[in-house]
Amino acid sequence: MLANDGPALSRAEAYESYNELEMAATQWSATNDLFHYTSAQAAAIILATGKLRLSPYPKTNDLWETEPHPPTLSGPMGDDIDAAFSLWEELDRHLRLHTKVGCLTRDFVPAADILNRDAARGWSHLALWSHYGDKYAGVCLRLDQDKLLESFLRHSEPATFAFHGPVRYLNGQNSASTISGVDLGQVKEFGADAAALAYAAKNKNPLFFRKHSDWAYESEYRLVLLNQSEGYDYIDIHDAVTGVVLGNRFSEQNLRMVQEALESYPNVEVEQLQFHQRRLFCVPLEGFPPGDRPSFGPTPPAQREGSLAERLLALQNAESEAESARHDAEALARTPLQQLEEGIRALEAHLRLWPGTKLHPTSGGATAVPEEERQRRPGVPGEKIHYQSGFLCHVAHLPLSSETLVASAALQVLDGERLRLHALVVIEHVRDTGNEQEEFWSDRREVDAPDAPAAVAALMADLATVVHDARAAFDQARGMVDEEPSGKATQSATAD
Repeated sequence: MLANDGPALSRAEAYESYNELEMAATQWSATNDLFHYTSAQAAAIILATGKLRLSPYPKTNDLWETEPHPPTLSGPMGDDIDAAFSLWEELDRHLRLHTKVGCLTRDFVPAADILNRDAARGWSHLALWSHYGDKYAGVCLRLDQDKLLESFLRHSEPATFAFHGPVRYLNGQNSASTISGVDLGQVKEFGADAAALAYAAKNKNPLFFRKHSDWAYESEYRLVLLNQSEGYDYIDIHDAVTGVVLGNRFSEQNLRMVQEALESYPNVEVEQLQFHQRRLFCVPLEGFPPGDRPSFGPTPPAQREGSLAERLLALQNAESEAESARHDAEALARTPLQQLEEGIRALEAHLRLWPGTKLHPTSGGATAVPEEERQRRPGVPGEKIHYQSGFLCHVAHLPLSSETLVASAALQVLDGERLRLHALVVIEHVRDTGNEQEEFWSDRREVDAPDAPAAVAALMADLATVVHDARAAFDQARGMVDEEPSGKATQSATAD
């Protein structure tokens, strides 16, 4: 058994770790969408013309591609080294300078329902928005992959190669892992241009679809076109555009420009990127500017007197004192808290027998404590609550969960080693106008720590009795009537 010498994870750190493990363990499936990040001005031009530009290969941002990667030469070369270098330059001109690249981002969705479902969506890459999306003020175009590839492949001509596919990211590549080099005899017989294109066709994956792992965040899907021109090239994407995502810093002055460019795309969905709590969200654009923040006025002055340093020190001291008190209070509450849990689980066994219901597992929480009596943060005026915790269980009516009965119990540790006990039974009603909560019973008791075990036992016995008595009100609320002397309920109407 390994010793754990490090500090225990905080609740926030545990949540972070769980989230990361969940994402790593989840299977992600690629959708049929591809995304292209650009500025608002460039997006307006792309949409107005219906053309996506393919850029010359040497203009990419990876040294693996901007610098030559000469192929191996085979066949008799003799002693003419200058001729070999000259041939490399000629082959490179056909391999790189005649190559155009279109860069898009892949889109993935998780196979399971996880906390961060949008982590790998094509529109949710912070670095891509920063590098290519005009620092979040630009646009991300969504394209249908099948229609885009259909247009791209239709663009091919004789003596032209059109390749496409996802990029694979490597930690290192000492040289392009090519299948074969260039034969000097073939160069002499067919020409350097034909030999270079044949070499590219055989080795397209290591040549054009391998990048360093530093670029893995791009999750790139690439279009590669080899022809005899050295400039830009364009493909028609008018039928492939399915959506437009505006960055969360998109300027209102650019909205009309993009809207006018979208006039010939009546079915294209326009969405807005939003950022909250370090998460990106994509929501339908319903107006501009989206998500106006309400004005709350100036921050009220601090109640405590003193300089910033003095008030900060007082806050830190309050936090430290509260943590020390919590440690002692948690030990004091351990046994009565275990009694509360055992009592709630005993209620579970009783509720499980109720017909036409679904029992939800016991969960932790201080639901039974009234809002005005709950624990405050350290240093805030009011009664000092050193520790609070509790448990609850609830049973819901089937099949629609229209009515729910919730039973809960909690305890608080106060000054002077005193404990305050709480119990609560409520019936929740689902209405068209919202949920309504009806309190059926509540109790509150305060005792010294030595008397806590007996007080908890009495409270849980009373709670069990109240839950039994609440059965009739719960059944009435969910349309059940007691028709049998034994007290067993039957449904008054035919179930759906």
